[in-house]
Amino acid sequence: MIKSIRKRDGRLVDFEVDKIAGALYKAFSACFDKVELKKVYAIAHDVEKRLEEKESTLPTVELVQDTVEEILIEEGYVRVAKAYILYRDKRSRSRDMKSILLESIENESSDDINLFDVFENLMNDAMDKTRKEDLKKVFKLLKELNIDEEIIYQKVSETFAMTDETLKSVIK
Repeated sequence: MIKSIRKRDGRLVDFEVDKIAGALYKAFSACFDKVELKKVYAIAHDVEKRLEEKESTLPTVELVQDTVEEILIEEGYVRVAKAYILYRDKRSRSRDMKSILLESIENESSDDINLFDVFENLMNDAMDKTRKEDLKKVFKLLKELNIDEEIIYQKVSETFAMTDETLKSVIK
């Protein structure tokens, strides 16, 4: 029986099959109107069994997620596997953006930080990927840093040669 799992940051946390079931439920919900919890939990327990069979050491978050994908595909839930992979990718990009922003802030004294340069770099990445979700997250992070909303709109509009209205429609 798996007791613990290693998180991306190296911490050990309790292994919870309910968390796997929760992620599976979201993936199934993205593909189907009605989701059978019984099936979701059956797959989650299959993941747990597979991890127990293949791992003599402590499983990582990545290994758990890879195993979820394998089992979904093996059981014929290709669309669900795709939704799960896309969600996983979205979360990964979100973590990366947050990490870049925090690292930029930590590496500079508060007087030297040019948040707009950091924001511009993140925006370029977000626009390259044409991800409205990424743009919204960057905008939210800057708002959390108490940057005036109108200044953010102005700077982004200038950077990407778009009107405030276009930007507002993307962010809303």
